[in-house]
Amino acid sequence: MSRQTLGVILLLVVSVGLGLAGGQVFCGLFLSSIPPVAMSALNRNAASVAFTMYGAAAGGVIFLWALLAAVLAPLFRSGKRDTAGPERA
Repeated sequence: MSRQTLGVILLLVVSVGLGLAGGQVFCGLFLSSIPPVAMSALNRNAASVAFTMYGAAAGGVIFLWALLAAVLAPLFRSGKRDTAGPERA
């Protein structure tokens, strides 16, 4: 497996994990803000599933934006880089 493929897989795992973590945080905030008397078990579970799916979708969007930035970054570099360092006169 090449380094580029490994980097894309790592980017996918981290971005979806970040989205899922965000979804769980916001689900916890939502559930703590609603009184238990006003929320049935069905609604609680449906909210948990919805926040998890939205978190996964947000992670996918993060992945696509990061991948797009990585693909387009070389197009915006100015000129050649001098790897030898500054010349001394």
